[in-house]
Amino acid sequence: MQLPQLKKDDVTEKLSFAERRLHELFSLNDGDLPGADSSMRQQLVQEFFFHLVSATEVLAQFVNEVRKLGIEAKDASVPLVSNRLSHCDPIKARLASLHTATRGQPLPSNPYDDDGYIFRILNYRHQVTHRRRNPFFFSIYLGSASSRPHETLLMLDPRDPNCGPSNRPAQDELRYMFQLVESRCKDILALL
Repeated sequence: MQLPQLKKDDVTEKLSFAERRLHELFSLNDGDLPGADSSMRQQLVQEFFFHLVSATEVLAQFVNEVRKLGIEAKDASVPLVSNRLSHCDPIKARLASLHTATRGQPLPSNPYDDDGYIFRILNYRHQVTHRRRNPFFFSIYLGSASSRPHETLLMLDPRDPNCGPSNRPAQDELRYMFQLVESRCKDILALL
């Protein structure tokens, strides 16, 4: 039985699912994530990372189909598809830039450059979605709310709490992660 052919819209739909979950996450408790329902907060962040990474996997399968690489759909991962592309294919390096190995690998020395963010996206997807780790670090200040607001940060590496939290607000980082993956996916789609 032949599976239906994928379309560019299948990739952008996955991105829109991730974006929707991000907006829902930021809307929880009127934007006060530390005070939001922890179960709902965890569900939305899991779904955000799941859909964000799934967009890259659907893209890999779409590239596989368009380039007629012959990889079975169940095996068409970002690294396998990018490895099978011709060295002169302009998509090869772009697709490869959407993946990096995280298993057994330390947090990159610069977790804030694009490669560091790709590592963190994949690591969060694994740790938050599959291991149900909490990716958030909350700073809650005592005293008047106007003097110092609550601060929500992401743990740099949920596998190792000793790495500590990011030095950037979680909302800014999550938005950047979404924009990074979205722009790379759209760049590749424009070449197909």
